[in-house]
Amino acid sequence: MSIFEYDKELEEKKLRKAEYEAGREAGFSEGEKHGRETGFSEGEKHGHETGFSEGEKHGIERGTFLNSIETAKRMLRLQEFSLEKIAAISGLSLDEVKKLQ
Repeated sequence: MSIFEYDKELEEKKLRKAEYEAGREAGFSEGEKHGRETGFSEGEKHGHETGFSEGEKHGIERGTFLNSIETAKRMLRLQEFSLEKIAAISGLSLDEVKKLQ
């Protein structure tokens, strides 16, 4: 092998290594970008689903509580039920019923 062939082979080896490194870096960058996009998208989707579910649950609980208050107020206006009975029927605590008087 002559010195010219050796230099040519060395240059080709350096070129292949540089191409490999460039491809590796590009692949890593692309993979990282895709991972971030996918992770963000999945996180956002999960956040929306969780937020909607929690909001719906909170709204139902709040509506039920307000309905219990209205029931207790109507019973108080009738003046036919004891505070204990109103609490038992409405689901409110005795203290909550007393505050409505």
